[in-house]
Amino acid sequence: MIKVGIIGANGFLGLELLRILSIHPKVSLQKILKRENDIDDEFTHLSSLNLTELQTSNLGDFHNLDCVFLSLPHGSAEEYVKELIGKVKIIDLSSDFRISDAQSYEKYYKSSFDANLQNKFTYGFIESKIDDIKNSENVANPGCFALASQLAIYPFEGLINNISITAITGSSGGGKAPTSKNHHSVRSKDVFSYNVNQHRHLAEIFQSFPSLTDNLSFVPLSGPYTRGIYVTAHIQSIENIDLDELNELLKNKYSNMPFLRIQSQNKLSNVVGSNYCDISISVKDNQNFVVEACIDNLIKGASGNAVECMNLMFSEDQSLGLKEMLPLYL
Repeated sequence: MIKVGIIGANGFLGLELLRILSIHPKVSLQKILKRENDIDDEFTHLSSLNLTELQTSNLGDFHNLDCVFLSLPHGSAEEYVKELIGKVKIIDLSSDFRISDAQSYEKYYKSSFDANLQNKFTYGFIESKIDDIKNSENVANPGCFALASQLAIYPFEGLINNISITAITGSSGGGKAPTSKNHHSVRSKDVFSYNVNQHRHLAEIFQSFPSLTDNLSFVPLSGPYTRGIYVTAHIQSIENIDLDELNELLKNKYSNMPFLRIQSQNKLSNVVGSNYCDISISVKDNQNFVVEACIDNLIKGASGNAVECMNLMFSEDQSLGLKEMLPLYL
């Protein structure tokens, strides 16, 4: 069994980690870092798991585990990483260790860069870096917008002349604490853009695809629903293309990836509650096509992808504990 701990279990991503890990056949959840509120009191739907007895305020209790998940706001993971690195395998769901270039990190995150720590993490874009992740001690899980966009781009990287991405996300992407912008009572009746061509997840996309730095436009939108990200990428090709060729590229790139599904038409409810990413293609003419991709932002866009990384890091089947999570649909 893989002995696991969670630091930051009281947030939305932490709750999804608990849900996934509680049914994982090779995981023994050992420790949860205690927060201000007892987790069983704050989230009574978890009471059957008896999590109170797993809570601890002593970071030393995590030293003898096999893997620790960090699910914390940006800027909060570093103090825990410094304590744990080299003692256990770490999977960080924050944005603290995703970017390897200091200039890019400081541009998009406006905070200091510790090259010594950054270089100890592998970026958890599984579909592109599966072998690196298998051999890693520490993984930085991708951001949800970044991962959904990269999954849409990856099979077609060599064809792209220009690309314009519109990505809409649900209210859970704003985190647990409501704000005037993220409160669902506001978002549930509205759609609005924000951080157009400035969103911090661009740093991850450009890191993976540096050739797109000057020819990618990115419009993030807040949508009137709770879970999910829907990406629409309009791509102008550098050469003539047809639908059969594009589908072949897609199949070749993702044929061995258990959570990538090719659809004739996408629908967000087909992935919500699951670790799947659905992708579809449509062709406008011989040099322009559209790629659509959708994921659950809390699962494939965060906690589910992190558990996939854990499986790979411990030489388990990539889909273990995740394939059983079928989409909720309704």
